[in-house]
Amino acid sequence: MTRDRTPLKLMTAACALSAFAALGLPGAASAASKKDTLIDGTTDTVTALDPAGQYDYGSDTADREIFQHLMGLPAGGGTPVPELATKCSADDSQTTWTCELRKGVKFSNGDDFTSEDVKFSFDRVVKIHDASGIWGLLANMKEVATDGPDKVVFHLKNPQSTWPYILATSAGYIVDHKVYPADKLQPSTSPQVGTGPYKLVKYVPSQIAVYKAREDFWGTKPKIPNLIINYFAKSSTMKLALQKGEIDMAFRSFSPTELTSLQGAKGIKVHKGPGVSIRYLTLDTKRAPTNKLAVRQALAYLMPREAIAKQVYHGFVQPLYSMVPAGLPGHEDAFAKMYGKTPDKAKAAEVLKKAGIKTPVDLTIWWTPSHYGAASAEEFTQIQRAMNASGLFKITLKSAEWATYSKTLGTQYDAFQLGWFPDYPDAENYLTPFYESDSNFTSNGYDSKDMDAILTKEKGAKTDEERMKYVKEAQDLAAKDVPIIPYFQQAMVAVARDNVHGIDKTLDTTFLMRFWMLSKS
Repeated sequence: MTRDRTPLKLMTAACALSAFAALGLPGAASAASKKDTLIDGTTDTVTALDPAGQYDYGSDTADREIFQHLMGLPAGGGTPVPELATKCSADDSQTTWTCELRKGVKFSNGDDFTSEDVKFSFDRVVKIHDASGIWGLLANMKEVATDGPDKVVFHLKNPQSTWPYILATSAGYIVDHKVYPADKLQPSTSPQVGTGPYKLVKYVPSQIAVYKAREDFWGTKPKIPNLIINYFAKSSTMKLALQKGEIDMAFRSFSPTELTSLQGAKGIKVHKGPGVSIRYLTLDTKRAPTNKLAVRQALAYLMPREAIAKQVYHGFVQPLYSMVPAGLPGHEDAFAKMYGKTPDKAKAAEVLKKAGIKTPVDLTIWWTPSHYGAASAEEFTQIQRAMNASGLFKITLKSAEWATYSKTLGTQYDAFQLGWFPDYPDAENYLTPFYESDSNFTSNGYDSKDMDAILTKEKGAKTDEERMKYVKEAQDLAAKDVPIIPYFQQAMVAVARDNVHGIDKTLDTTFLMRFWMLSKS
């Protein structure tokens, strides 16, 4: 999914004092030095705290402290494990999934957690049908039924072996049916009630979120009792706050230049782990000139991945040769196999000549300046330079702010920038949303019966070995048809003071910041 990031107001001193008062702390001056309080900074936004209305990373990070799923993604990566469920299993058809629920769990307001809350939570996501699109993750769910207070049964429209991953997404957060309205969103400034390790005690939109560890939490207690997330308008302001010790850490997002600078800063460490956030160039398969396969293949031969990774992002990204990121099961370098790892002008020229296409080919590439970070301008300058230097293309760059950009995809743009981090860290979530004709959110016109058949088989596969076979077939066909050119995947990066511990244990392919695992000395 694409993630919006709009400017935020910096937390005011008055708001900070109010936050510390809510936690029972003496004041702002001493908070950052307290071992029992972790202050995080971010430039992410919060669209909504109600899980039924959020489909963005900033909102999910804020929600993850409050809410839980039936199945969760373990630290270190891997397949989903039971969280509020003790077990989830499928019948032979993989269209019916039964989950047995954990007993004795309470919401943060003291209400008991039961199967009624589970059914209510899933039903309301579908019923509210929020504009964010979060309901789309449950498109394969026909119904969810209760079987007593401690069991739920999901009936699916089609077989889906990856349903446990869906249960671990934002669409699978469980809310208290006694607190949340069934047909509309709970305002973010209203109480948010979940079963998670923290209770939200104060929230000021665009400024601050304040959490306190729950004494009655059913699971392992958080290592840090108090958590504060500060929302910054600019990464430069956040960098200064970190260097001055006003915040303990910062998670999302600094520019590559700022990260390079912070690597040498005294008392600060840049933590880097596996990342599954990717960037790609989308090509409209219905609009000239990218409606011609040879044009798309020539662009794939010329993509300057290494230059972008090294010269623009200073090594904080790595070249990517498939929509499925390296590190996930089933990944293969399909584009490297078909087009090579480095730009190949001769082969690009050959494919255009063979198709009878006159060169240079005029092509406009669109990008957005605010949505994917300040380095986007340099990123697309590198792409333009490489394509034009070949003499085979005449690239014109144009940009638009996200509000306009996102509404125009599929109507005016021949080629355009997009990015993605997963709903769930599995190869399927990097294939279906982009290549399945009924689910393609990029609006680039790609429609392949062969691809649809492969992805249908992938979702219904009975074993992982069989499923990975179809995952690889899909990647090979995607490289051949080239409706999209993937070009880098990002590392998961957090920057912190030296006295913050445990960050490296949560930097993995699940792409989740688990604040409850962190501590301070």
